[in-house]
Amino acid sequence: MTRPTVLRRRWRRIGELAEATGVTVRALRHYEHTGLLAASQRTGGGHRIYDCESVRRVYHILALRELGFSLQEIRRAMEGRSSLPNLLSEQLERAELQVARATKLRDRLRNITKNTESNVSVDELPARLDAMSQDGCGHTRRRARAPDDADR
Repeated sequence: MTRPTVLRRRWRRIGELAEATGVTVRALRHYEHTGLLAASQRTGGGHRIYDCESVRRVYHILALRELGFSLQEIRRAMEGRSSLPNLLSEQLERAELQVARATKLRDRLRNITKNTESNVSVDELPARLDAMSQDGCGHTRRRARAPDDADR
């Protein structure tokens, strides 16, 4: 079923909406519980019924989730309480920070693994990481202490 076909149909139940959008029924119920989505109507038996606008709204939620936004941020953006350009800028900053952290981690792992003849034990790893964290002046960046470090 293509997206234009999905949007043409007037009413659908929650299972049909889930199938049409690729979202689980559980996720749709969660979106409703958090205020992101509302059933357009309910049947006499209490079943949720959704319209074309609901389908569009789910696609908007999915697009923003794909960009890494939290459901709370999505709700604020969709309600107009937050500026989408500002949210996008904040998300870009978070993504750049994650990339920098991942790059540091990659470099550390590469440094540890590049010397294949030296096997690093778990006991030696903290000292090795501390040595790799030293700046040019011999200062060591603080590292998180392991829970058993306090016992020594």
